[in-house]
Amino acid sequence: MGIRENIGLADIVVKHGITIDQIKELRSAMHRTWGQIVYDLVECFGSEMEMEEAYDDEAAMIAENTLDADRVTSFCPELDLSYVYKNADGSWRENVIQMGEDILRVRVVWGC
Repeated sequence: MGIRENIGLADIVVKHGITIDQIKELRSAMHRTWGQIVYDLVECFGSEMEMEEAYDDEAAMIAENTLDADRVTSFCPELDLSYVYKNADGSWRENVIQMGEDILRVRVVWGC
C-alpha cells in the first residue's frame, strides 16, 4: 500500500481554494490524528492487512478516517481548521475527504 498518484501543490490551491499554509497545517493535523487513531482502527478491522485492503491506498485510508466525523478537529483542538469543512463564503465544503486525499498525494515533501 502506498500513495498511488501525485498531484501538484498549485492544483490543490486552485481546486480546493485553500492556501499553501493551510495545506501544510491540514497535512500535519491529519498525520497527528492518524497517529492517535490508527491502532483502534486496526483493532476494529482485525488486522492491519484487513484495514489496508478496505481502501484504495494510504491517502484514502488516512483522509477518510481523520476527516470524517471531525476527528481532525477533535485531536487538534488548538488549530483553526474551519476551512476544512467550510468554504471561504461560509458554505459547507462538499469534497472534504477528496481534499485530504489530494493533500496527502501532493508531490512536495515537507517535514510534517
